[in-house]
Amino acid sequence: MKDKSDPFILGITGNIGSGKSTVAQLWERYNVRVIEGDAIGREVVEESEEFRDWLKERFGDNLFPSGTLERSELGRMVFSDEVARDDLNSAIWPYIRERLQSQIETSLQEGFIALVDAAMIYEWNDQDRYDVIVAVIAEPHIGAQRAAARMNLSVEEIRQRYRMQIPAETKSRRSDFTIRNNGNLNDLRAKAFGVWPHVCRRGREAAAKHMNS
Repeated sequence: MKDKSDPFILGITGNIGSGKSTVAQLWERYNVRVIEGDAIGREVVEESEEFRDWLKERFGDNLFPSGTLERSELGRMVFSDEVARDDLNSAIWPYIRERLQSQIETSLQEGFIALVDAAMIYEWNDQDRYDVIVAVIAEPHIGAQRAAARMNLSVEEIRQRYRMQIPAETKSRRSDFTIRNNGNLNDLRAKAFGVWPHVCRRGREAAAKHMNS
């Protein structure tokens, strides 16, 4: 059943293995259009020759052994080197920002709640864009095990990535709502559906204030 409430801009964030994308998918039943930050990043790499050239210059041609970006290799580089990570974020963010804004505007014009699923909302300093932000967080050992299994990486590699991101508890404190995902899927589903009316109410109120300001 679609919720035909007034559209607003919702951000959902959390570190690797938190379950934020699962929550985003659960909320699609509520007249929500999910915009995936990771998918936009992949589009930038695939479609922007200018950005691909920057990657090759910064990190070397070996990132594209067969013409396709070796994402796992890039991940290992930037999550073990803070300078490399900051360089990558600074370089890719302008490309992502433009595409993100376009997809948000289209979603709102078509009457959808625009839900941006992005781990990097705070790292990109993009939090002011949203009417409401939800953090989905998990205990580090739980999230690391989930992410390692999904991404075919070691738990230590995931922990290394955690150390290069804003801590989950900090994201929680800065967000409007927090969902703690330390249980199973049924538990997460109950929490996601339980908090949704409050998220929706806050989002509508914030969007109305923006319209009237």
